[in-house]
Amino acid sequence: MDVHNCIEKRRDTRHFTKEIVPDIVIEKALNAAHFAPSVGLTEPWRFVIVKTEQKKKAIKELFDIESLKAQSQINNEEQKEIYQSLKLEAIIETPIGIAIFCDTSILDNFTLGTIGNNNTLEWSCACAIQNMWLSLTAQGFGAGWVSIINYENFCQIFETPKTWKALGYMCIGKPATDYDGMPMLQKQRWATKSNTPYVKYI
Repeated sequence: MDVHNCIEKRRDTRHFTKEIVPDIVIEKALNAAHFAPSVGLTEPWRFVIVKTEQKKKAIKELFDIESLKAQSQINNEEQKEIYQSLKLEAIIETPIGIAIFCDTSILDNFTLGTIGNNNTLEWSCACAIQNMWLSLTAQGFGAGWVSIINYENFCQIFETPKTWKALGYMCIGKPATDYDGMPMLQKQRWATKSNTPYVKYI
C-alpha cells in the first residue's frame, strides 16, 4: 500500500486476534521509528519491549485504577454508559507491548532546537511513534495506545532512570477488525471525526 493509504488505514486498535507477532515485525517497526526526525538529531525515544505476564498485569492494574477515576468524573449518564462499554486497552490479551519513554537527560547539554521550547523532545518521540505505527499497519499488524495510566507509577514498574519521561504503552498485535474503516471511538458513538482538517490561509 502507498503511504497515504497506510495513513488512512492506521487505527488505534483495541480488538486483536490471538496471532503471535513475529520478531521481524517488531524489528521493522522499531527501525522505522528510529528513522523519524528528531530535534537536533537527539533521538530521545526509548522503547521497552514487554512480553512477561507479570509486567502486563502490573500495567493493567495501573490502567484499571485510573480508568475508574476517569469514569467518576463523567457527569452525563449517557456518556458514562458509553464509556463503560468502550474497550480502552488490550494489555493482557496482546502478545507484546511497548512502553515508550522520552529521555530528557539530553537537555543536560546544549541541544540544538530546544532553547525556549523543551517540548520538542516529546514531539520528536511522537514522530517516532507514528512511524512505528504506520510500519505495523503496512505489515498487517496494529497498535493500541494506552494513555490512561499514572505515569509516575508506570516508571516505577520499569525502574527507569529519573530522566525518562513516560509517554504511554502500546498493545501490539493482529487487528481483529478495522472498525468499518473509521476510528473505534466514532463507531462506538463516543465522538465523530471531522471530514477535513482546520486550515487557515493568511
